Amino acid sequence: MLSHGRKIILIYSIIAFVLLLLPAAGHAWPTAAQWIPVYKNNLYLQDPTGDASGARNVVSDATRPAAFIFNDGAYLYFRLRLDKDPSGQGGQGLLQAFGWGVAFDTNQNPADYEWLIMLDGISQTEVIQLWQNTIQGTLGSPTDKPEILQITVPLAGNYAVSLADSAINGDADYFLDWRFPYSSFKAATGLTDSSPIRLFFGSSSSANSLSQSGADLVGGSDLYSGLTDITTPLGTKPATGSVRFVAALSGAGDVTQITAGDTLFIRVDDADVNNDITTLQTVTVTLVASSGDTATVILTETGVNTGIFTGSIITQESAPVAGDALLQVAQGATVNAIYIDGIDASYHLNQPRTDTVSVRSFKPLLTLVKSADPATGAPGQEILYTVYFRNTGVGAAANLMIVDSIPPFTVYKVGSLRIGNAASTYETATSLSDAADADGGQFSDNNVVFAVGAVAGDDGVMNSGADEGKVYFKVKIQ
Repeated sequence: MLSHGRKIILIYSIIAFVLLLLPAAGHAWPTAAQWIPVYKNNLYLQDPTGDASGARNVVSDATRPAAFIFNDGAYLYFRLRLDKDPSGQGGQGLLQAFGWGVAFDTNQNPADYEWLIMLDGISQTEVIQLWQNTIQGTLGSPTDKPEILQITVPLAGNYAVSLADSAINGDADYFLDWRFPYSSFKAATGLTDSSPIRLFFGSSSSANSLSQSGADLVGGSDLYSGLTDITTPLGTKPATGSVRFVAALSGAGDVTQITAGDTLFIRVDDADVNNDITTLQTVTVTLVASSGDTATVILTETGVNTGIFTGSIITQESAPVAGDALLQVAQGATVNAIYIDGIDASYHLNQPRTDTVSVRSFKPLLTLVKSADPATGAPGQEILYTVYFRNTGVGAAANLMIVDSIPPFTVYKVGSLRIGNAASTYETATSLSDAADADGGQFSDNNVVFAVGAVAGDDGVMNSGADEGKVYFKVKIQ
């Protein structure tokens, strides 16, 4: 039977062990669903199960990756799957007297790495340190010792040990998690949420570098073979984003035209912004109206793991008003949506993605487009002129009259006036007389005149309907 004193010691030992397996208090650690697996060649990062021993041995199988990453904006988190419990009697008794870490390739050159975050379980005060590697002594070596210590944070409160969901070598595996303040990381490295990076994980017998001897280099023995696929500090694979105007907050349908007073719905598709599959995330879009107003709209993910974001804003026909929650527009104006794609699938940064809608006019809004066939000619040659007219406004136009002068150094061809619909040709159009009579055509004072009359409001369909048409005339070059 245990004495009373020995019972107390045993109880304290059990409590200490349980606390060691719990995440640090304070800021919440990622849940199991939030951890993002690390990939290599589009597969989970793998490492042989018997290339090291104990807590320095990183293990994996086809369905259980060796490493994970997560970023909640406050901390950058990492996780390794270990063959044994790393808890132990290192410097402070927090971890065994080994090192674990991750190197960063930030210049897309596998011959070197630029940064290293190491867990130091060896020193008297156990810490997590960010090192800068400025001189690569051996090309392609992940064990190259970094030169500059940039930032040190305490290990206590910034690591966690827990039972893993695997027993790859026949007994329970363990997760070793650690985190680093994200703002400090960005300030030191100059990286952003969208920077393309590659990672190299490992363990070590050293406190300030990865090492092969007696430890484990994950995924390969050198940077060339072991670096992960390109990711971002958010843990997501770069993807090309897009923006468009849609018919509803669900994101369905495409919209190219609105009426002042309508609600504008905007959709962004961008998978690499979706770095937390358990929460709804947001992106920002800027709207710019050609009539002078601008607005910023926050779009929210349509589901916790869709990578599709939608939002809306109400339009209003008036002069711009700064700082309100509306977008002021004018009839006939256009609205541009601008989304800055932080990184695309080709690793280009901060690319603007755009879409445009036009604002219907309740008034007639007529456009004329004149063309010549042929565009140039020689003396004695005939030129056919076509004037295409269209009403892009909602309201009908009345008493439209088109007047055009005969160009210099040409003479009008008598009897060549014609009028037709938008799908007509000169041959199929209706002939008009040159006299001032009821058919609406006239040649007078070296001008051609077409009394078109009423033109319907825009029907939204090109090359059809009473909202558009063509008039024709011919000249001869002198």
